[in-house]
Amino acid sequence: MKKALRIATLSAAIVSSSAFAATDATLTFEGQSNAQYSASIVRSGYEIGIVADFEQHFHEIDSTGYGLTSNGTGIFLVDRLSTAYLKSADNSSFSLASFDTAWYGGSGTVTVNGYLNGTLTGSFDVSATDGGWTTQSGLSLGNVDYLTFNGTVGGGGGMQLDNINVLAVPEPSTYAMMLGGLMALGFVARKKRQQA
Repeated sequence: MKKALRIATLSAAIVSSSAFAATDATLTFEGQSNAQYSASIVRSGYEIGIVADFEQHFHEIDSTGYGLTSNGTGIFLVDRLSTAYLKSADNSSFSLASFDTAWYGGSGTVTVNGYLNGTLTGSFDVSATDGGWTTQSGLSLGNVDYLTFNGTVGGGGGMQLDNINVLAVPEPSTYAMMLGGLMALGFVARKKRQQA
């Protein structure tokens, strides 16, 4: 009986620790005066980088510098026509709940594409201007494991992003593990009642 209880407790612990491979997070870009990257970075369990495109770098930058549209905090800046990507560091699924966007040096369109297992699942466009930040929410890409943010504009400047709000999605195997752990706990509880 004690052995069964230990197994059930261990199962529940495993399930609770692995229920979400990725985690819910709001990705912010704070504390950098102007850090320029050509390789990907990881923030809050999510990898951010540049898809091969016009310019092969991006910045974490204090938005009070460079004449950028300030939102009072650090931001993610992608120069001109480059495309940024976002995925969980362990390649698990997540959903995009909202993000803030603006443009540097004019106005542009940000095209967001969502992919799951290499297949495009959805896409939408949002307008961005250097007149102020807007929050994009109510998004309908569904579950994805890879996102791209593609900024397009006829000229210079670049896309600005901040407060990217992502929600973890449990894998199907996680539900099976959770069900197994709960069934084991129920079995142990029933045995205890019968013995009592």
